[in-house]
Amino acid sequence: MDEVLRGPIPPLPVPEPFAGRDDEVRELSSWLSGPDGVARSLVLHGPAGVGKSALAAVLVRRLGDALPVHWITAGADEHPETVLLRLLAAHRAPRLPMLEAAVRTDRTVFADLLRDQCRRHITGSVLVLDGVRPTLGRAVLDAVRPGTNMVIVTARQRGRWAGPTVRQHQVRPLGVRDAAGLVGSLAGPAATEDAVRPLVRAARGLPLWLRVAGAVLSETGSGSAPRTPDDLFALAAGLLDDRARQTLTRLALRSPDGRPVAARLAEELIAATGDPDPLLGVFDSLRAYGLLRPGREGTLVLPAPVALAALRGTPGGERARVTADLRGIAYALARRAVGTLDGRTPAARPLTDGATAAGLAAHIDEFMELAARDEELAEALATLLAVGGDAHRLVALHRTSGRTTGVALAGLLRDLGRPGAAGPLFQAGRRGQELLAAEAWDPWRRGYVENMYSSGELTRVLTAAQRAEPRDEAELAWLATVQGAALCDQGRPLEALAAIESAIEGHRRTGCARGHGWALLHHARTLLSTGRLLQAEHSLGQAAASLAGAGDTRGRNWVATESVRLLLLRERGREALDAAQRALTAHEVAEDARGLGWTCLYLGLAQELRGRTGEARVALRAASRHFLDCGDQVGAAWARHRFLLLRPGRSRAGELEAVAKEFAAAGCPVGRAWSLVESVLRADGPDRADRLLWPARSTFRDLDDQVGLAWLEAVRRFREGYDEVHVPAPARRAPFPADFAGREALDAGLRAFWRVVDAGKLPAIPMRARDIVGVPVRHRTKPLAPYITNRAGSSPLPRCQVRLTLLDPSRILLRVIPAEDHPWAAADDDRPWLTAVALPLTPATVEPATALLRPSERETHGAEFDFTAARPGLHVIRFTVALERTGTVLQQVETELEILDADRADGLAAPHAVSGWGR
Repeated sequence: MDEVLRGPIPPLPVPEPFAGRDDEVRELSSWLSGPDGVARSLVLHGPAGVGKSALAAVLVRRLGDALPVHWITAGADEHPETVLLRLLAAHRAPRLPMLEAAVRTDRTVFADLLRDQCRRHITGSVLVLDGVRPTLGRAVLDAVRPGTNMVIVTARQRGRWAGPTVRQHQVRPLGVRDAAGLVGSLAGPAATEDAVRPLVRAARGLPLWLRVAGAVLSETGSGSAPRTPDDLFALAAGLLDDRARQTLTRLALRSPDGRPVAARLAEELIAATGDPDPLLGVFDSLRAYGLLRPGREGTLVLPAPVALAALRGTPGGERARVTADLRGIAYALARRAVGTLDGRTPAARPLTDGATAAGLAAHIDEFMELAARDEELAEALATLLAVGGDAHRLVALHRTSGRTTGVALAGLLRDLGRPGAAGPLFQAGRRGQELLAAEAWDPWRRGYVENMYSSGELTRVLTAAQRAEPRDEAELAWLATVQGAALCDQGRPLEALAAIESAIEGHRRTGCARGHGWALLHHARTLLSTGRLLQAEHSLGQAAASLAGAGDTRGRNWVATESVRLLLLRERGREALDAAQRALTAHEVAEDARGLGWTCLYLGLAQELRGRTGEARVALRAASRHFLDCGDQVGAAWARHRFLLLRPGRSRAGELEAVAKEFAAAGCPVGRAWSLVESVLRADGPDRADRLLWPARSTFRDLDDQVGLAWLEAVRRFREGYDEVHVPAPARRAPFPADFAGREALDAGLRAFWRVVDAGKLPAIPMRARDIVGVPVRHRTKPLAPYITNRAGSSPLPRCQVRLTLLDPSRILLRVIPAEDHPWAAADDDRPWLTAVALPLTPATVEPATALLRPSERETHGAEFDFTAARPGLHVIRFTVALERTGTVLQQVETELEILDADRADGLAAPHAVSGWGR
């Protein structure tokens, strides 16, 4: 800086952070992308504020988009293991081996696997290690395979970096002419030679302080006599208002080493001071004077020299208070975000805006640093990482935070197809929860039940769910979801619907978007098993929206799998085949072995539907391998059952009997009954057939499955040797009620069955026959776990009934009729106004969308709606009734309307409520 500044100040049209370094940038970028094709490593060292990070960013931009870039900013005390796990996550390394190694106690095994994974998967990238200690940087370079990644390291000191492809480069301060040009480009007309000279000397050629000097000069319009960078900081700070100065101090206490700060966390940190004034303009003013700069998306950077200058003279007690505030804020944000994932009660502390799980995940590294010494924050972040499938960061958190993260680790192990390894961790997680005595939430029990469900242990699931004593509504809703899923798999759809509808409402009350999505997914599965395809399609759409909002990619993949099943039931084989291939790809990326198994099973059914028996066998074999890999007993039994049906012949009877035993061991009666029916069809003698027939009949009767009973009767009559002479065509149909879905498919299947018999051949039950449980529609059950209960011994509370009346083919009258002993029944003018919101769930319109009414039997107090269908067929409308004054939802019903073709004389069928809840 001994050069004398003479002559006019050279203008710089754009205030680039690398002003005056054009030659330096060209030379370094040329060396990094050398002609030999060997990836090189560059170490940029120099004093704080000299522009090392900015130079690294420019070099990365010069390299173009040929290689992916991973930018790591590590704290002073960050362990190399954590940084390497972050890099493995960024490179999408396999997650299961690292998870399995993390649950072992042998640190040597984990360290060896970590090094092996790094050398295998961290390749072909640009790694920027910004502001790291030389020891940390050397550890990272040593772990990745030399020459496979381009590495740029920024550090303050020149360290010992060995290797033929490593180059150290000192980043020096700018010369006087370049420094003056940078100040002049920022200061504008105020940048006279006399005004700029003292500022350039005080900045000492450091671009950071030159920017501050230019911003100060542009504001003051006159020169001053600063001598040091601290003087420049004092000039800039003097232009700030009290709120901005306080913000600067608290940000400096948060990040004194220049690491990025999540903008969301910074806003809450400043809001914690209690000042009601909005933050609008505070960060802008700091940026305007060069004291704060934007980092990567959603982050702010307070450079280390600015932070150190701001902290001079700050008492130690203030730092401790800000640290405590920061941890409290991080925990409150995490609790609110995680509440949408598991239903736990939102934080009581008010926040300026709701945090989302996706927003938190974008800056998870900063939150993980705070969680190193905070068990409650670690437990909340572990849930976020488990749902997001970020196994490597979850392992890093688990190894630094201890037992409180065990439940989340077990849940991710289960989701990746290792329920056997997850079971002991759930039990250990139970003990870990004792560390969080203030928490009402107790996730280990729910996770343990879900783990049994993933293993296909349906009987144990139902026993455990019934014996559980949920602590709150969120846990009750989750348990009801798993209970309903197990009942659906058993072939008890009515009981399953009751549990799942109860769970849907529970998740809605607790604000758990993820739980709501999974409950809707199982709701759709149950509707599919009863043949109610239109309602199932709607539930699948709702499930996809809820799971997308919660950021649950695995859940959305399962929605795609169930959509394949929907297409199969509609006999759209080609579309089902394409959808199954897309779902397989999604499950493969997510490493979801169980999802791969069920999707392969449906892929096999799609191939069978199109007559491709060979391809169907290949898909079912793959399904069996996936089920064996993840330990799903029910899935494995169904895959084997379907595979055996693709090879007709009496020789398969014994194998099907063995499959029936597998279903029985898993607690799946519907699978056992169908395996017995197929065994009866193929049995060698009448005695053996009779022995198998009676338990199948008993099971179908217990399930009230009219489809199963009809096919069993057809098989029985076939085994008894009746032909067309002995059995007239009408008698070949077993008696069953007419009001269950799938009646037409059953009739067609039975006719085809007897045509084969008449031709003298061995008949076969269609593969699709077992996809629908023929439960009569007239049977409805109440929710298994009502969420509004009376005190013990009290009489039921009086309720209101929603009554729908069809006035003509296009008008519906909705009335809310209170019971005789309801307070609204005795009132007249005091009856409250209610709002009724109509939402068509099928292609149709309802007008008006919202109407006012009063609780009364009188039609004049009701609300009328005009309904227009876009096509003939079954239509569903959802009516939501709420108090007009408060918006409190009182009741919700869904109504089915069947619109027939115009050339049919039947007209419009009468509406009837198909589901409802209320109070």
